[in-house]
Amino acid sequence: MSDFTRAIARLIQTTPDYHQLGLETKGNLKKGVLDYFISCYASVKYDPNFQNVVNTAIYTGCDEVVVIGTERRVHPFDACLINGYSAHALDLDDVHSEIRGHPSAVILSLLFSLREEKKDMNSIYEAYLVGIEVMTRCAKLLGTEHYEKGFHTTATAGVYGAVAAGVHYLGFSIDQMAQALNLCVSKISGSRSHFGTLIKPLHAGLAAQSAWQVLHFVKNNVTGSENTILSKNGLLSMYNEKEKNPWQMLEKWGEPWAIDTPGLWFKLYPCCSANAHPIDAVMNIKKRHSFTSAEVASVDLFFPPKGDAALVYTHPENGEQGRFSAEYCTALILLERDLSIENFTVNSISAEVQDMMGKIKRKYDENIPKSENSYPKGRYCIAEISLLDGQRFVSRVDAPTGSPGKPLEMEDLLNKAATLLGNQAEFLIEHFSAEVESWGELL
Repeated sequence: MSDFTRAIARLIQTTPDYHQLGLETKGNLKKGVLDYFISCYASVKYDPNFQNVVNTAIYTGCDEVVVIGTERRVHPFDACLINGYSAHALDLDDVHSEIRGHPSAVILSLLFSLREEKKDMNSIYEAYLVGIEVMTRCAKLLGTEHYEKGFHTTATAGVYGAVAAGVHYLGFSIDQMAQALNLCVSKISGSRSHFGTLIKPLHAGLAAQSAWQVLHFVKNNVTGSENTILSKNGLLSMYNEKEKNPWQMLEKWGEPWAIDTPGLWFKLYPCCSANAHPIDAVMNIKKRHSFTSAEVASVDLFFPPKGDAALVYTHPENGEQGRFSAEYCTALILLERDLSIENFTVNSISAEVQDMMGKIKRKYDENIPKSENSYPKGRYCIAEISLLDGQRFVSRVDAPTGSPGKPLEMEDLLNKAATLLGNQAEFLIEHFSAEVESWGELL
């Protein structure tokens, strides 16, 4: 049997230098890093659980790596957990539709924990590119049923992506790269049963931490079996036995790069990206028609079957659960309340919002045609709002704001920073508005 992990290692070694990348790719990498910092800083400022996670640091008296958004420095192992959690805590961070997960929170948290070993900005960008590529291909290898069964792809494919980024950044040999990738199968975990709690974003930190530990093992010659993706009792035998041709997942490396096509999905609101379709659909109706919340009789939200799998709460009890509820987001919009960090961190949901959620129903129809230009592929939401006087308004969204079909540009992300962080955003804006050669005050 040919060695699949070694084949991945060889592909990683063929990745071009940063200076050889196209302008689009460089711009997309830069946007991903900016959005990562925005998300981390926002969590430090707003997340009520942030300090609790900081307090979990295991290695005291170590000041190697910064906790992003603070002046505190911790051991690299702890930095992976804290920064990974922080990047994903408010659900403001990017997502990749082919991963069905959050690549930057895992990959960049691992890379920034390694920065003291090799202080080179371009190398971080190169490794980030590799990490997203491998994480995307691994997620596709695991298949759509992996997520639908309950696995959190951020915490499974994310370990492979972060390890791939790390081995490239540290300049591992082919043998060391393969050894590191082979260890990943023993570190992946993460259940969607934790969605709506602080453990969900902690998955990103745990995945980054696992990747750091894998790299640490290999550097110290602690290794295991070969070919653990394809071998008996390996990754595919456990997670996706239906995959008949895994080798096709390695074809056309970087043609195009996953960060370019379909590309990262950036958010304006602190909630699950699966809410983006209903949010845009309901907002479109509100913009086009004038009516009050008291006039609403019912709201039907049409999704493709399993298209709302991430939205696990139809009757959320608090704002954290509301991040994963189309009903909660729709109710806030109809009641003309902001999709704000404050409304996604409330401890209980008001009676007025609960009453509005009671009017909202999800529906599924396999006969509804899917658009060729949808993001993620085959996904949509059709919102149908009926008023008490018999009027009915309909809006369909296939490519919501922030998705690759309707992307946010660098200026939009800089505005996101300014809106969320106020004066704290000034140095981020200064850094990412200019071509700079060092990370400066960022780390």
